[in-house]
Parts: sequence; structure tokens; C-alpha cells
Amino acid sequence: MEMTNIGLIPNSSYNDFVLGSNISNYMDRGHTKKTYHESVFTNDSYHFIKEDIDVWCELDGQINTIRCSSSCIYKGVELIGLEFSKFISLVEKVPDDNDVVYLSREGHRGQNQHVYDFDSLGLQIWVWRNRIRTVMICKYDE
Repeated sequence: MEMTNIGLIPNSSYNDFVLGSNISNYMDRGHTKKTYHESVFTNDSYHFIKEDIDVWCELDGQINTIRCSSSCIYKGVELIGLEFSKFISLVEKVPDDNDVVYLSREGHRGQNQHVYDFDSLGLQIWVWRNRIRTVMICKYDE
């Protein structure tokens, strides 16, 4: 599969990683895999080395979330490191919900990150010190 760098398409994809597609389409790329067994769900997580993204899948291999934390291009703008207020201007939407989540960091003090849900865009934006640190791409159920 040829890699295309089209960036973020809300509710759909990041570059050529498409929500709802099967992870088997991407197995020819360098990656690592982890399986998470939580109390209410189990899923597989793949870290794609060259693209530096994480992809979470249902047990049947269907991609349900794409996580970008080193780079995420939207409409030609790098979102990682962008001031949150500039993101709001870019998408012309306000968050549907927000929360504060404490993230522990191995060997470092943790961070209280603000998490903003944009349901209509299928995005969850993680912000620390007023700058975007992580973008989660998914489809919100109607």
C-alpha cells in the first residue's frame, strides 16, 4: 500500500490509516503491538514506527482510534504544539465536553492535561500548558 500524506480527515483517517479498515492492510509496515485487557474492554494497539502514530483496534482487527502525538497535520497546520485557541479558530467549533486527566510519566512528574471532545469531528484533543499534545481520531456513535 502506497503511503499518502494527506493528514487528518475528521471522522475518517490520518494519512492512509482509515477508521473502520482492517489493520491487516498495514502489517507490511514496521510496527510494535500491545494487547490491553481492561475491565470493560480488550483491544490491540499498534505503534507504527515510520509514521509515529498509534492505532487501536477491536479484536476483529477493525481500526477504531488513531493517536497522533508527535505530528498531526490538518488543513496544512501542525496541530501538535499549536495553541488550543488557534485550534478553536481553525475548526470553528467549541468542544462538546471536557475533562482533566492526570497523566503519570515514568521518571518525571505527571501532568494534568485538559481533554476536549469534539463529537462532530470525531476528535479528542489533549492539551497541556495551553498547547495541543495529542490528537485522538475516532468516530463518535450517534
